[in-house]
Amino acid sequence: MTTTSGTSHQADRQDRSRFTFQQGWFELIRDEWEKLTMSLRGKKLHVLEVGSFEGASTTWILDNLMDHAESTMTVIDTFEGGMEHQGADNAQNYNISTLENRFRANVAKCEHVNKLRVMKARSDDALLALRQESAHFDFIYVDASHVAIDVLHDAVVCWRMLNVHGVMVFDDFRWKGYMEDCYNPHVAILGFLRCAAPEIETRETESQMWVTKVPNRIPATPNPDPALYYWEKDKNSALE
Repeated sequence: MTTTSGTSHQADRQDRSRFTFQQGWFELIRDEWEKLTMSLRGKKLHVLEVGSFEGASTTWILDNLMDHAESTMTVIDTFEGGMEHQGADNAQNYNISTLENRFRANVAKCEHVNKLRVMKARSDDALLALRQESAHFDFIYVDASHVAIDVLHDAVVCWRMLNVHGVMVFDDFRWKGYMEDCYNPHVAILGFLRCAAPEIETRETESQMWVTKVPNRIPATPNPDPALYYWEKDKNSALE
């Protein structure tokens, strides 16, 4: 290749037609990602993606955020789909049986695929394994299970591995796939944000929540009044 190889590679990266995606979810938010990740381009980044599906976001990250020689990317997925993909009809509609093959065929077309580590496992198992490795990341994309309790688990464990000034993105912040709110990601993400409030800056986009980790700005203040040590019972609480 000639000295114009860099330009050629950049042009190739913009050609998303080289991939095979049956779902266009990421393409709907790609313009937002182009703008919100400009400050990350060319930097040494360790990226974690929890939930990859066909690899739409994976391929974009490989093409756009992996230019630094020491950058790495880790992805976690069972390639079995989530709760909303279960059942014969749903599995067939989303072609779950070929999901992993589609993912691997797509990422193989990326220049920086050699920087990719694929952990084929449930997120609760894989994230704990990464914690045991003392892994840390600069950018984390949480888009695995859409069940609230799973989202909350992924959020908390990922947060422990996110470097200060790093960014964590939650997909499907406004998604309401279940009639019962207790199952939807929204309640889990809101609960996490409330608990992590001392060290976060947030930006909500059309369908996602972008969270930047900052140094703790709200130190804990001991309660000086023993009479106020306990919450009053809420007579209207559904938990009572």
